[in-house]
Amino acid sequence: MKSITIHKMDEDMSKALDALSTKEKLSLNQLIKGLLKKSLGLEPRDEDHKADFVEFCGSWSEKEAEEFAKATECFDEIDEEVWK
Repeated sequence: MKSITIHKMDEDMSKALDALSTKEKLSLNQLIKGLLKKSLGLEPRDEDHKADFVEFCGSWSEKEAEEFAKATECFDEIDEEVWK
């Protein structure tokens, strides 16, 4: 297997990679290989997409959830004329 060295990486990129490797609980090497595989299309695509929205789960207040439920109540109504 080939090894590479990345020269003159700027500080912002270095910090972002370190933070992401900590967050994902991966070594820097594992993280970079995963990012490269994904960006090159060498990783199977996740068609589920649930993980794309996990940061938004549980982020509404009770009031916001109630307002959303009220605003979307009409979606539960069936217009019989449309379904004839």
